[in-house]
Amino acid sequence: MASRAQEIRIRRIIACFAPGRAVAPGAIAHLVKETQAELLGLFIEDAELLRFAALPFAAEVGFPSAARRSVDLAAVERALQHQAALLRQALAASLGEHGWSWRVARASPADAVAAALAEGYAPSLVIPPGSNLRAERRIVSAAELDEEELRALLADSRPLLILPRAEE
Repeated sequence: MASRAQEIRIRRIIACFAPGRAVAPGAIAHLVKETQAELLGLFIEDAELLRFAALPFAAEVGFPSAARRSVDLAAVERALQHQAALLRQALAASLGEHGWSWRVARASPADAVAAALAEGYAPSLVIPPGSNLRAERRIVSAAELDEEELRALLADSRPLLILPRAEE
């Protein structure tokens, strides 16, 4: 693990976006430009929400009517796709010519982030959905990170700096 005096250059930022809990695209773009890091925008469709919406008894209560209605799975999927497209457009406008990529994943946040980290980019800064960019970052070695630990760290909603394994 790096000491406090040792400078760590972030090579990749994985910004996670989730329905209703997105970090402001402008703030992400500012951080990316400031660090000169590569950005992966990762929109995570909530797999549990979609499973629920597919159940025959799934229902929602409208506001302000308080009317109960069945959940339309196709409408939920369209809403997620629309939100992902809006976030992608906002990032593109904020980043300009800076290099970046975008991915939509239908998985848990931990699974989506683990798949992105498996590509071997490190050190990586992971920004969980809804996290405060000004919060103190957690620093973790990839060698010490298992699936359960990653889930717990992402649930903490603080930026997470993942350092490479010794062999990388």
